[in-house]
Amino acid sequence: MAHHSPTVHHSGQEREVTGWVGWVYFAAFLLILNGAFQTIMGIIALFNSQVYAVVNDTVVLFNIGAWGFIHLLLGIILISAGSALFSGRLWARVVAIIVATVSILSQLMFISAYPFWSIIAIIIDFAIIYALTVHGSEAVIDDETS
Repeated sequence: MAHHSPTVHHSGQEREVTGWVGWVYFAAFLLILNGAFQTIMGIIALFNSQVYAVVNDTVVLFNIGAWGFIHLLLGIILISAGSALFSGRLWARVVAIIVATVSILSQLMFISAYPFWSIIAIIIDFAIIYALTVHGSEAVIDDETS
């Protein structure tokens, strides 16, 4: 007996959904997780600057308070895009790839203050970008509002 992959009808077109769609959902979960990490980093930087190794009250180009707000905002955006990815929204895939790229750049600037945390966030961001660019369209929901 032959095994057939499930198909999704979207906008009058039938397309096959492979096992790779799991990567998209995994990316959504990782995006939410990374958003939580970014939010925690931002809150810590805002309320307890002694946690980070800071020279002259700066991390690369920003003072620690500004850097905390950047991480807090990035975390909120990551969590929102990750949540929307579960419903297969195209805008969420685009935002997620852009934000994950920005997150990598921000972590590279933050790496001198807390290298272990930054490396973990960079690895998660690369996994997110890979999953969304390779098989992101498989998670599209069947409605006209996506």
